[in-house]
Amino acid sequence: MGTSLVIALYVAINWVYVRVLGLSQVAKSQHVASDAVARLLGHAGALFFTIAMVVSAFGSMHAGFLTGPRVPYAMARDGNFFGFATRVQPKFRAPSGALLFQGCMTSALVLTGTYQELYSYEIFAVWVFLGLVAVALMRLRSTEPELSRPFRVWGHPWTTIVFGGAAFAISANLWVVRPIRSSIGLCVILLGLPFYVHWRKKSDVAVSGAMPD
Repeated sequence: MGTSLVIALYVAINWVYVRVLGLSQVAKSQHVASDAVARLLGHAGALFFTIAMVVSAFGSMHAGFLTGPRVPYAMARDGNFFGFATRVQPKFRAPSGALLFQGCMTSALVLTGTYQELYSYEIFAVWVFLGLVAVALMRLRSTEPELSRPFRVWGHPWTTIVFGGAAFAISANLWVVRPIRSSIGLCVILLGLPFYVHWRKKSDVAVSGAMPD
């Protein structure tokens, strides 16, 4: 029900944008939400709406701080990332090394382009990996059928196939619309492969060395 409500809200909001601004103006606008509110409520309404969006963004940032650093932390713990990312703050038990890494990388990215450019890189990469998650789920269901699974999704594998196809379609569309930005985002992802191969080899050597003859 929660997912259905979010879908309904997104569809309704986009319908309002198109009705208020028209399809051509939506395609040209760099600030669709603010432009629509300005048309409906005037400049003061648009200003209030912009402030509300800024406040809302802090909630999204909070979620990013909670989840983002724990990925490099878990990778480092498994030997697949820089060792400093395993550091944990002794009092608050937060992954301090990974937090500092994420903060530095974010600051560097902010200095390299506009919000729209960074958004294009991020959205392209996110949907590529969401599609790969669907592929991985189907593969695990096939290769590891006995794994413990607390819940099962209705309609699998068809719902998984539809989701994965939609994710790859969004990524492909972004690449067609913004090929340079999307290609840069893809190159950044691929730059991680040599590091991953290196760390996996070190991890495998460490594991084999620890095993008894």
